[in-house]
Amino acid sequence: MFNQYFNEQNPLTSFFLGIFSAFIISWLTYRFVKRREMIDSARMDWESKKRERIRQEVTSWANPILLTVIDLKSRLKNILDDEGYLALSKNCNEQVNPNWAISYDYFMNSTIFLFGQYFAWIQMLKNKLNFELFESQKEKYDFFKAIRLVEGSLSRFPQEEHCSGKDTQVFRLQQKVIGELFTITSESDKHQCLNYSDFLKKLDDPNFTYHLEPLKLLIEDVRPGMDCRWKRLEATRQALTILEDQCNKLLSISNET
Repeated sequence: MFNQYFNEQNPLTSFFLGIFSAFIISWLTYRFVKRREMIDSARMDWESKKRERIRQEVTSWANPILLTVIDLKSRLKNILDDEGYLALSKNCNEQVNPNWAISYDYFMNSTIFLFGQYFAWIQMLKNKLNFELFESQKEKYDFFKAIRLVEGSLSRFPQEEHCSGKDTQVFRLQQKVIGELFTITSESDKHQCLNYSDFLKKLDDPNFTYHLEPLKLLIEDVRPGMDCRWKRLEATRQALTILEDQCNKLLSISNET
């Protein structure tokens, strides 16, 4: 009746009322429907980009750290399970199988390099990591707890497991310094690990080798049995296994996203 009244009284008023009604309907549609759809779409786009950013971040850190963990674990296996410790003695040629083309210099230097490579990636991780990559505080805690376990296995004194005989430690700050020495800046201003050939060249620098001495003391002439250094290497391998699991967990979450 209201519209009929205006139609009968003033056609122009009816015309403007129709326009006004259409405007109100359009505004309400935008306000309560379209605007919500636009907000939801923008949020989904932001979340998708965030997941991709996190996936790339996880891959950029977890992959190289996982590889260095696997390399170092493999070397510790050689030492602890496959009589590789014989090659960490200067008279190794008198002890090892003559068909094993190994030398003290190669095995000592490459073992120190694998430790240094690991320390470098851990140090870069601590300096550059975006904590956004962890889905929860627990994941972050578990990951860094695994890193601390490796640090502690090399630095803790006395050891948790009773042992006797020679012992030495690589303290946390010594690990940090070695990691920094193994970290270089590329031409693109990105940090990366020192490669093996450049590492061998740096062995002529006494300032460089001075900081490697704690590692050398840990592994040189190590022997199975009650030697505390042997127990320390075993504890380090166990801690690396836990860190390897954490890296794999992060990578599996990254692939799911």
